[in-house]
Amino acid sequence: MRASLLIFTVYHSAGAYLQPRRPQRPLSRLALTPLERAIAGNDVDAVVDVLEDDVPCDRALAIAALDKAAAVTPDSSDGEQFAAAFEEARLVRAYQALRRRGLAPSFGIAIDEPFPLSQGASEEEIAREAGDLTLAAFRPKDGAGRMFAILGVIVCGAEIAAAKALGLDSPQPLFLATAGLAAVDTFALKGALAETLASAADNTYSERIVRHEAGHLLLAYLCGLPVQGCVLSAREALAGEGSGAASLNGAAGTAFFDPELNAAARRGRITRSVIDRYCIVVMGGIAAEAVSYGSAEGGKDDESALISFLQDTVGFTGDVLVQARMSALNGVILLRRYRAEFERLVKVLERDRATSIGAAVLSIDDAAA
Repeated sequence: MRASLLIFTVYHSAGAYLQPRRPQRPLSRLALTPLERAIAGNDVDAVVDVLEDDVPCDRALAIAALDKAAAVTPDSSDGEQFAAAFEEARLVRAYQALRRRGLAPSFGIAIDEPFPLSQGASEEEIAREAGDLTLAAFRPKDGAGRMFAILGVIVCGAEIAAAKALGLDSPQPLFLATAGLAAVDTFALKGALAETLASAADNTYSERIVRHEAGHLLLAYLCGLPVQGCVLSAREALAGEGSGAASLNGAAGTAFFDPELNAAARRGRITRSVIDRYCIVVMGGIAAEAVSYGSAEGGKDDESALISFLQDTVGFTGDVLVQARMSALNGVILLRRYRAEFERLVKVLERDRATSIGAAVLSIDDAAA
């Protein structure tokens, strides 16, 4: 991060230029602001402490500070669980400090009032808010799965033809080689090869992923859930690219957490408002695709994770699929309200490939981003 320095212009008399010049000393860290010193020293605790103090902080410094606060560090000596809890608490403080400073004013703004639709909403209310979207729009169609099935048939036919051309008695060796390659891609490459093929076959595939993750990220931000990182492809995840915690998981996605949900789970009492908020963010990718394309292709993993959360973690007694669709529709309504912010975030993610979670998050409220 470059330090923001005041440049003083000094005028010399003509004779001054005849004097031998003294060697310049390297710039001292004392010339840096407290926040710049903390960032330069890679002291994450100090970064967050200074953010909470009344010291100068422009947008560039705020981006660097949030990147530091969101970065996942090696497990502390107190254990992995303690380290994760400490990092999450520290990141919450960073987001709250940026909101107080006016650099992230929309963080948590969606929970300042009730969500657009509640579980008791009438069919008329749902139809009015859904507009031209039907419930089918929120059911992930797994378009990539269909695409891979078609590609599989094509590859199978090509292998049979290749076996005949090579004089092989059976195409089975080629089948086994392809199956082995698919297994390596799934378990070792995290689907990077399949994703590359899908992107080549469908030029909207990569764009859908960006918009899907932008939906998660924006709704998490609006609902007050700190975002730790974002990775936009399996290849980037494999290469350790992207940002924050998500880049350490070996898969594409958006990493966020709900501090209130975690606290409620420890108490053994999770309120309905907390459940609704978390569900909206989990279904945010599906909502983003529905807003952008009229229906969702991806999101089956999100839907499965939500069902598991409601049934196994919360012990939800209602209709899980109804809850999922209602959450997606609430997400759609919020994304429509904040469409300009959503499109701006998509643009930044496409441009930077989520290399800075600070830049992505702070672009939401920055019309100049």
